[in-house]
This record gives sequence, C-alpha cells and structure tokens, in this order.
Amino acid sequence: MDVETFVVPPLDNNVYLVYDRDTKEAALIDSSLGAAKVLPRIADRHLVLKYVVNTHGHADHVADNAPIAKELGAKIGIHEADAYRLEKVSREPRDYLPQLPPPSKADVVLKEASVVKVGSVELRVLHTPGHTEGSVCFHVPGTGYLFTGDTLLRGTFGTTSGAGASPAFLFRSLQRLWGLPPETKVFPGHGPPTTLADETWIPNLRYAAPH
Repeated sequence: MDVETFVVPPLDNNVYLVYDRDTKEAALIDSSLGAAKVLPRIADRHLVLKYVVNTHGHADHVADNAPIAKELGAKIGIHEADAYRLEKVSREPRDYLPQLPPPSKADVVLKEASVVKVGSVELRVLHTPGHTEGSVCFHVPGTGYLFTGDTLLRGTFGTTSGAGASPAFLFRSLQRLWGLPPETKVFPGHGPPTTLADETWIPNLRYAAPH
C-alpha cells in the first residue's frame, strides 16, 4: 500500500491518494479542490482510480468530487448520514470557495464497518460522528493507518459548531479512536500527520452534558 498526500485549496486540505502498487487500483480520500494536482499524478502513476471517498460532506472536502469522478469513472462514497450534503454544497456559497462546486451523488453509501477495497488494500469505515453526523474515519488495520478527516487533527479536533455537529458525539468518537493501538498513524484532513500515542490529551478530554 502506498499513500501520497496533496495539500490543496481551499483551506490547506489534505487529499490522500491510496493505491496498491501491484494492481494499480487506487482510492482518493477527499477531493477538496485537488483535481489540478491529483489528476496528473494519477496519470503519471498509471493508476486506476476506483473510488473517491469522503470523510464527511463539508464543501472544502468534496468540492472536486464530480470533476475527478467524471474524468476517471470513479465511484463516489460517503456515509449515509452525510450523503445529502453532496448536493447541498452546490447551492450554498462559501467565502472560501471561488465558485459553487458542481453537485455530486453517492454511488456507494458507506456505513459502519463498510470496506472500500482497492487491490489488496482495505479501507474500513469507522463511523465517527461529531464534526458532522456522517463523519467517518478510514482505518487500514494491516498498516496501522487511520485517515481521520476533521474528527481528529494533530493536537485538536474539528469544530462542533456547524449544522449536524455534536460535542457529545465527537467526544465519544475521540474516545473510540483512542482505543486503537497507540502506534496508529493518523492522517488528518488538515495539518501534519501524527500518531495516537502523541495525542495524549484525548483520554483527559472531558465532556459535560448541558443541564
């Protein structure tokens, strides 16, 4: 399994190209505005992009879903609870986007324990709501890699102030991730990679339910 990282607009998003070197099958984790960087690389590597999978449905993570999927014939995957966002983002202007992204739709509706397979690589879906109701992480147990979107960033976590967000659910999701092996390598939606062992703040995180 090989992983290449692209830092792209609109918000210094991390886009991850995951592929099997032998079969040349690949998956893209989040698209952001990454088509200009990602498409030439896929061509240079002679890869077959099977899937564009989203960690969640916010506009900065899904903006180039449609052009990349259309260009390469890939299937788009997102958790069932965030699938509605793929069309919604095409109707809601964002000041960080130069224009409205084209709508996309889920060809593959992901759920807890779904598996996205490219060659011998298996991306296993962990439903980790909180940042959005359908946020997921993609775990590759054999390598110890974990792609976390905005659920877990180095030293912090994604905001819980948006529609569909929940501090309580995010708290539970972070506790769940902490239960994975400490050597797990974390590849977040923004910022540098980390390991669970370095995120020692997670077990000390406290959530007080409102009264």
